[in-house]
Amino acid sequence: KMEENQGMLFLMPSVKPQAFWMLNTYISLDIIFIGADKRIVKIRENTVPRSTDQVTSVAPAAYVLEVNAGYAQRHGLKEGDRVEW
Repeated sequence: KMEENQGMLFLMPSVKPQAFWMLNTYISLDIIFIGADKRIVKIRENTVPRSTDQVTSVAPAAYVLEVNAGYAQRHGLKEGDRVEW
């Protein structure tokens, strides 16, 4: 379980296309891939819990943000938006 305004931010060791899977994750997530310029390069919404299918960024990403499923839509996030932290 994650609260609405919580998430997990991963700082990736290199800027390249990234891939995650959901094998040990019990809730659906939105996975937001973010470039080195802190702009969203890809949003994968409503990922499938416990799946071994790869969830990919396609484009190079330096950061990956995992939030509750539906968060991106509820907050109007879209590719190209700038993320701040």
